[in-house]
Amino acid sequence: MRTQRAFLRFSKPLFLCVVTILVFVSLAVWSEISSWQSQISRTNAYLEQTSQAIAQHTDDVIEVVRQPLLSLLLQIQNRNNTVLQSIELVQTMRELVKTSRYLRSLAYLGPDGVLIESTTDYFSAGVDLSERSYFKFHKSSQDMAPRIDGPFKGPLSNEWFITLSQRFNDADGHFAGVLVATIDVYQFVNFFKGFGFPGQAAFAMIDGDGRILIRSPVNETAMGSSIANTDFYRFGLLKQPKGNYDYISPFDGSEKLSGYYKSNATHITALVAVQRQDILWYWIKIARTRWLCSLAAVLAAALLAIRLRRNWSIARSAQLIIAAREAEFRLIANASSDLIEKLDDYGVREYVSAASKNVLEIEAKDIVGTSVLEGHDAEAQQYWTEALANIASGSSIERLIYRKRKKNGDMAWLESVVTRVRSFDVGSGMVSVTRDVTSQRLLQEELDRLANTDELTQLFNKRYFNGQLAKKLDEAQSNGTPLCLLLIDVDKFKLFNDSYGHLPGDNCLKAIAAEIKAAIRPGVDIAARCGGEELAVLLPGLDDEAARAIGENIRQRISDLAIPHQRNLPWGHVTVSIGMAMLSKQGHETVETFFVKADHCLYSAKNSGRNRLVQGAADSPTASAVA
Repeated sequence: MRTQRAFLRFSKPLFLCVVTILVFVSLAVWSEISSWQSQISRTNAYLEQTSQAIAQHTDDVIEVVRQPLLSLLLQIQNRNNTVLQSIELVQTMRELVKTSRYLRSLAYLGPDGVLIESTTDYFSAGVDLSERSYFKFHKSSQDMAPRIDGPFKGPLSNEWFITLSQRFNDADGHFAGVLVATIDVYQFVNFFKGFGFPGQAAFAMIDGDGRILIRSPVNETAMGSSIANTDFYRFGLLKQPKGNYDYISPFDGSEKLSGYYKSNATHITALVAVQRQDILWYWIKIARTRWLCSLAAVLAAALLAIRLRRNWSIARSAQLIIAAREAEFRLIANASSDLIEKLDDYGVREYVSAASKNVLEIEAKDIVGTSVLEGHDAEAQQYWTEALANIASGSSIERLIYRKRKKNGDMAWLESVVTRVRSFDVGSGMVSVTRDVTSQRLLQEELDRLANTDELTQLFNKRYFNGQLAKKLDEAQSNGTPLCLLLIDVDKFKLFNDSYGHLPGDNCLKAIAAEIKAAIRPGVDIAARCGGEELAVLLPGLDDEAARAIGENIRQRISDLAIPHQRNLPWGHVTVSIGMAMLSKQGHETVETFFVKADHCLYSAKNSGRNRLVQGAADSPTASAVA
C-alpha cells in the first residue's frame, strides 16, 4: 500500500508535467502556424497593395505621355507642309521629349506607314513601319483612343520599350497617319525596385489580351509572350480585377505568391510575385530566436520530468508539485518575446510574463490581479469586452487588434489572441498572447496613402476625390446637410509654362497646393488635384457664407504669393479663378450634375475677367473678384 500510495503521489505530478509540456508544445506549434499564416496573409496584402500602387503609377505615366501626343496632334493638323513648319514640328517633338521624364521618343508616321519625323537617332525619314502592329490597328480601326502596344526592342540600343500610339485624320475624316510615343520599360522596372521584398521578386505588366508587356527580371522569352491560356489569366484575372494568385512560374519552375491589380483606365494588369521559398526563409530568419527559446524551455521541462521520474520515491505534496508547474510555465512564458498572460474566467490577470515591459511598458508585477479592460481607451475596452463574452459563450479562440498610446505619445497597434483553457484540477481560464504589430499597420497605411496621393502637389489624387465626392454627396442628401464644391483653375497657366518652363510650373502648383491646405479644415475638407492645373476642394457641412469665405481666402492667399506671371494681365502675378457650387436643397443631384454646376461657375469666372470666385446659386451664378 505504501508503494502504491507513493506511485500515485508520483504519477499525478508527472502526468501534469507531461500535459504541461504537451500544452506548451501545442501552443507553440499553433502559434508558429498562426505566425506563418499571418506572414502569408501580410505578404499577400503587401503584394496586392504594391501591384495597385504600380498600376496607379502606370496610369499616371501613360496619362503624362498622352499629353505630348495630343499637343503634337494639334500642331500636325494645323501645319501646311512647309519646310519651315516641318522644322518647327521636329523642334517641338524634341522639346517635348527633352522636358518629359517619361518620354523615350516621338515619331510621326504618314498614312502609308512611312516615317516622316522622329526624335530617335536610329530612324530617319522614309523608313517603312507599315508592318508594325500599332500602325495596322490604327489604319483599320476608326477608334481615336490611344493604344498601348509592345514590347519592342531598339534595333541598335537593344533597349526594351512600349509604345503609346494615336491615330489622326485629315480634314475629310480620312486616315492621315499615326503619332507614336515610346516609353522605356525601365521607367516601370525602377519604380518596382523601390519596394522591398525578401529574396528576388518578379514584376510584370500584362495588357488586356494577356500579353506580357514588361517583366522584371527581364527575360527575352517572356517579353511579348501571351499568358491568355494560363490558369492565372482564365481563373484569376478574368474573374476579378484584383487579388492574389499562387502559381508555378513557367520560367524558373518555382512556386510563387502573387498580387495583381487591373487598371480600369488602361486595362493593364500589374503583377508582383515572390517565391514562397523566399518568404519561408524570411519567416524562419525572424522566428528562429523564438524557436530556440521554445526549444530551451521544452528541454528544461523534459529534464524536469526526468528528474521527477528518477526521484519518484521522494513523494511531494500536491502544493509543491503545482508550484513547480507554475514555475515551469513562467520559465516558458518569460522566454517568449510576446506577452503571455494567464487570465481567469472574468479577464483578471493571474500571471503576466516579463515581456509586458516591452509590449505594454508596464512591469509584470504591477498588473497581476488587474483586469485586461484596464489601461485601454474606450474602443479597445469594447473589443476586449466582446472577446471575453465570446469566450464565455463557448468560443475557443478570439483575435483582436487595437490601439494603445505609448508613454512618449506615439500610437502603437497590438494584436492579442485569447485562447480558452480548461484543466481538470486547476479549473478554467484563458491564455492571452499579445504582440506589437505597429510596423505592419504603418506599412499598410503608407501604401494606402501613396495610392491616394498626387505625387507633385501631395494633395489627394483624382481617383480618391471622385470616390469621396460620391460618398459625401450621398451623405449630404440623405442627412439634409450642406455641401460645397470648389473648382480652382490657375489663370493662364499654359502661358506660365511657356514663359518660365515646366519646373517653375511644378513649383508654382506646389505653392498653390500648400496655400489650399492651409486654408481648409484639416481632417474634414478634401483637397485634390484633378489634372494639370485644375484643383478641387470639397467642403462638407458648411453653409453658403462659410464656404464662400474659405473660397475667397484661398483665392486671396494665392494672389498674395505674388508669384511673377508677366503674361497674366493686368495683375502680373499668378492668380486663380474659382467656381463654387452649393448642393441644391430641392431635388436630387448626381455627381455629374453637381460637378457640372461648379464647372460652369469656373468658366464664368474665367470669362468675366479671372482672379475671382463665381458662385452658382439656385440657377444663376454670382461673382466676386478683385478689380
